[in-house]
Amino acid sequence: MNVIMPELDFKINQTFEYKTITVSPDGIRVKGDDISDKIADLLNDLSNKYGRDHWKLISIIPSMKSEGAVTKLLVTFERLLPLDD
Repeated sequence: MNVIMPELDFKINQTFEYKTITVSPDGIRVKGDDISDKIADLLNDLSNKYGRDHWKLISIIPSMKSEGAVTKLLVTFERLLPLDD
């Protein structure tokens, strides 16, 4: 019996491209403000926007802190480039 696992069916020579953007919610921040919901909404919107062009979010790194809170993120996306035949 042969078992085919399509999720493992890929070509060895796949090539990817990457895009890294800086993400920060707009608006004035007051010391002690929790902007987690704003950041989550922004990340959802960006992920959906870039996802429509086949980008996949692969990394989120805090890049700026203010008063102990993360205010800026580096967000990296990846997408598969077409194979040259």
